[in-house]
Amino acid sequence: MEAVLSRDSDKWLVAMQSEKDSMYANKLWTLVDAPEGVNSIGCKWVFKKKIGVDGQVETYKAKLVAKNFRQK
Repeated sequence: MEAVLSRDSDKWLVAMQSEKDSMYANKLWTLVDAPEGVNSIGCKWVFKKKIGVDGQVETYKAKLVAKNFRQK
């Protein structure tokens, strides 16, 4: 988690919280305990800075995405 250890960590944490709030508000998923013996799909955070025409960072975006997995 290089982004949350950087000097802009407070901005990345706000972006992550915003993404989680959006997911809950849009009812994309509900956090539950996994049933015993079930393998869950992993996830990871993807971070991106949006740069304006002046070359300055306009927004910090964080997305929670499912990791790649293989079907058996």
